[in-house]
Amino acid sequence: MTLKKDECAECGSKNVNYKEKEQQIICKDCGAIFEELAPEEEKKFERAHNQK
Repeated sequence: MTLKKDECAECGSKNVNYKEKEQQIICKDCGAIFEELAPEEEKKFERAHNQK
């Protein structure tokens, strides 16, 4: 899962702050915080998401 660094994946807001050191995207509108997942965690997430 690749996150765009210019918008919130939760609400679509462009009011986000990208913290390069922490590799986090923080939405200033809805408060969501996104981090890149390690490859093994990303695979677990995708498997769980595809089972819905």
